[in-house]
Amino acid sequence: MHYTYILLGVFLAVYPAKSDRPYSEVWELKSLKKTVGHRIEVFGTRPDVDQGPEIVKTDRGKAIQFDGIDDRLLVDNNPIGDSKEFTVEVVFKPYPAYDISNAPRFIHIQDPNDTLNKRVMIELRVTQNNEWYLDGFMLTDAGELTLANSNLTHPVGEWFHVALTYKDNTFKTFVNGVQEESGTVSFKEDLVNETGKTSIGGRMDQRNYYCGLIKTLKITRAALEPEDFMY
Repeated sequence: MHYTYILLGVFLAVYPAKSDRPYSEVWELKSLKKTVGHRIEVFGTRPDVDQGPEIVKTDRGKAIQFDGIDDRLLVDNNPIGDSKEFTVEVVFKPYPAYDISNAPRFIHIQDPNDTLNKRVMIELRVTQNNEWYLDGFMLTDAGELTLANSNLTHPVGEWFHVALTYKDNTFKTFVNGVQEESGTVSFKEDLVNETGKTSIGGRMDQRNYYCGLIKTLKITRAALEPEDFMY
C-alpha cells in the first residue's frame, strides 16, 4: 500500500471561539490539491491498480469517493483537542458494499501514541439487505461505550447526516437530526489526548474501510442540539 503526504486544502472553515459560539472546524472534502490546512497522508494509491480516494462531482457538490478496500485519509489533527464535550458530524452517502466492507470505521479520532487507546469513532454496519445502521463508539480512560441498534436501519445509496455528541458523561447518536441511541460513559482526565489524528474512510490501524462518498466533516468543541447541526 502506498501513501503520499499533501497539505489539506480539502478542508477547512475554522470558526474562532466566541462567548456565544464554540470552536469548530468544518472540513469540506472537495480537493486534494490546495495547500492550506492540516497535513494528511493519502492511503490507497496503488500504481496500475487504482488512484486511491477520488474527488467526484455529486448532486450536492464535490465529495471524496472511497473504494472500501484500502482508501483512507489520515489527518494530522485532532479538532476535539482538550475539550470535555464535543459534536462530530458527517455528511456521507454509503454504497451497497456488504461483500466489500460491511463494518466500516469511517471516522476515527485518536492519538496513535496513546497507550490507553482513547478514541471516538463513527462506524456503520452494512446489511445484506442493502441497509445500514449507525454505531457510535467511545473509549475513555474510565470505560467504553458502544451505541448501536440493528433495528434502526437506513437505505444505502442516499445522502445522510449523522452526529455524535458528548457532554456530562452522556453520549448520543443522531441520524438526520433524530436521536437514535444514548448512554453513559465517564472519563478521569481527558476524553482523548489533546494531540492526535483523524482517520477518514477507515480505521486508523488500516482496516475496516468505507465504501461510498464523504462530503463534509464538522467537529465542534461543544455538545450541540439537533437544531444547531449543519444542514
